[in-house]
Amino acid sequence: MGRVLKWAILWVLALGFPLLGGEGYYTHLAITILIFSIFASSLNLMLGYTGLVSIAHAAFAAIGAYTSGILTLRYGVPFWLSLPAAAALPALVALAIGPPSFRTRGIYYIITTIAFQLILTEVVEGWYTVTGGGIGLGGIPRPDAIKVPFLPALTFQSKVTYYYLVLAIAFGVQWAIARVVRSPVGASLMAIRDNETKALMMGIRPLGYKVFAFVFASSLAGVGGGLYVHYLQFSHPDMFNFFVSVDMFLMVVLGGAGTLYGPLLGVVVLQMLTELLREFMALRLLIYGVLLVVIIVFLPDGLLKPLSAGARRLFTARPRPGSDA
Repeated sequence: MGRVLKWAILWVLALGFPLLGGEGYYTHLAITILIFSIFASSLNLMLGYTGLVSIAHAAFAAIGAYTSGILTLRYGVPFWLSLPAAAALPALVALAIGPPSFRTRGIYYIITTIAFQLILTEVVEGWYTVTGGGIGLGGIPRPDAIKVPFLPALTFQSKVTYYYLVLAIAFGVQWAIARVVRSPVGASLMAIRDNETKALMMGIRPLGYKVFAFVFASSLAGVGGGLYVHYLQFSHPDMFNFFVSVDMFLMVVLGGAGTLYGPLLGVVVLQMLTELLREFMALRLLIYGVLLVVIIVFLPDGLLKPLSAGARRLFTARPRPGSDA
């Protein structure tokens, strides 16, 4: 019953938050956190559950973002059709580059992901006629209104209504990832993560499962990218560059890779830290580098597990015999 009550409270807070924040800054921050939770949770499927380190997740988000933005802005495709396209194209690109990439190992695989991220950024910046280059792609429309029988049309022009749209999609993404992780496929992914050789001896084909995780995670990143640019109504290469990929990696590691809700915690903490350090952005990489070292040395499992353990001890603490409690 306690668990049901906990989730009920969380949902009440999530659903009621924009009614308090209105069209202000805090609703904007909440939308950003929800979108980045999609990025972090999808990356966690690779990093935390399959053991695939990727510094190119923002590149796949960029593919989805520009796909949806260009389709709606230049070709008049409805948002509700462009968003599935934003999921499909990154998946196809991941399917094409995944198998050859996974034939490299260790540092060479990580270098491959970094190279793809840098190449994609250069393509987006240089392909001016399609992406707008360094000027960016402006005027991307918000989602089309949904007509509900016997009710007024549901529009997404305001921050409050867009918040509910992103909340619903973020919940759907988290639900889909949880279903995968708790399925036999998830067990196979974790077996590959723990010991690829033993997994192979058990009859598990690592390459197929790695490609699945890579394609699925890239597809979800594309969805997040599409939501991001339709919210801001603008897209620019700097929104999906190498440093954004590093931020996504930090979010997963900070919260706790290989846990369902650790990346969500990492997103909240890192976004809040970014807001606090907004006046010191020149030192961001130095601060993030120190933070990464501290996490690896002192909190290798991330923040979620120690915080959860501390909360359990706090709420389940019993009075000592003979005390007045």
